[in-house]
Amino acid sequence: MALSGTNKSWALFADFLSEEAEREVSAFSQPSTPGTVRVLVMRHAMGAHNTYAGMGSIVSEDAEINDCGKAQAEAVKRCLQEAGVLKSLHLAVVSPFKRTLQTALHVLREDRAHGPGSEVSKALAVPTIVHPLCAEQTFVHSHVSRGNRGSTVEELSCFPEFGVFDWKEVEEYCKHRRVHDGKWWHHGPHSEETERSFRRRAVQLKKWLGRLQDHRSAPKVLMVCHGGIMQAAFDYQPHPPNCAFRVYDVDRSGRARHVAAEAWVASESLADPAFQVLSVVRLNEKVDGVTMFRVEIAVGQEEFYSDISENVLRDNLHDPVKEALPSELYDQFSLGGLFPSWWSWLNRARTDLSIYIQDYLEQLSVAMADVAFPKPCAKLVDELLLQGRLQIQEELPQEHQDSCRVS
Repeated sequence: MALSGTNKSWALFADFLSEEAEREVSAFSQPSTPGTVRVLVMRHAMGAHNTYAGMGSIVSEDAEINDCGKAQAEAVKRCLQEAGVLKSLHLAVVSPFKRTLQTALHVLREDRAHGPGSEVSKALAVPTIVHPLCAEQTFVHSHVSRGNRGSTVEELSCFPEFGVFDWKEVEEYCKHRRVHDGKWWHHGPHSEETERSFRRRAVQLKKWLGRLQDHRSAPKVLMVCHGGIMQAAFDYQPHPPNCAFRVYDVDRSGRARHVAAEAWVASESLADPAFQVLSVVRLNEKVDGVTMFRVEIAVGQEEFYSDISENVLRDNLHDPVKEALPSELYDQFSLGGLFPSWWSWLNRARTDLSIYIQDYLEQLSVAMADVAFPKPCAKLVDELLLQGRLQIQEELPQEHQDSCRVS
């Protein structure tokens, strides 16, 4: 069939096996970079939503792998088994989409009898963490291309084959991110991600991976995820075929090194945010006719909230920060176009602007962690938004610094 994507998917996978797989497998067995976690990052097998050149994603809420995908997963399992990769793994990390969970089952399930007459074991070969950080992007178009809308833990638990997975990390993620009704693919209180929030999540994923070494010495990890997150987090170019993989060393700061290429991966800012924006939601009741937003923030271990209007945020925070920052820094910090603008028809087409406000504040918290972010701007944000919790001290003018040193 002309629209079928199966032949293309298998051909690209076969090319990967013949041209790249051996190099990546060899890289996996090389000594790890000191202070890093070695991660074999793999895309899921072909999903049913891709069978007809992607058109199936319109009706597939959370697509499962098709027959081509099953064959791909079994083929890559043999490749990794023969190279000794699977037996050297300490941990597997899997995205909560059905297609990644099913791929992981095919690759990691032992499927062997333990003695004469005994049942075949269905256990996974290594401990496995299911985590939304490595899930595919869920931009606004995912409401139509529904292959990127997920299933709740309750729904996934109804599948007997998924009984080998532990869902506690997904549940904790939903709680921490203020996700409603267990819909982890929202990654927050809103029903989709923005481009910037997805890229911030890619950085968070690498930091989380790099810090796995704090719980196990020099761990080796398999991560079954998606092409979009592989590109955003690891700059995998071009778009990876189904079941393609590459090997990276990831340190605690989130820096990633492609082992086979002997090159560190270009990345977004890896600085830890100055504060955490847990949630921005619109309140149902207006105050003096003005729409209010509840902004929930964490500074260290302390969580608090403020009820504030868009106009106050615009006039007392966004506009002063934009005016104070040199244009090159404003662009460097990727702050442009995030806060709701008066002229944007796309912004104003929404009745609820909270997703844009949260996007801006989260990016602002990343910018504030950069040493180039001016102290006066940081102090302004601290006083208005954080109620002085960061206790930022502006640097004294040079003549005052000199007089202090003399005295």
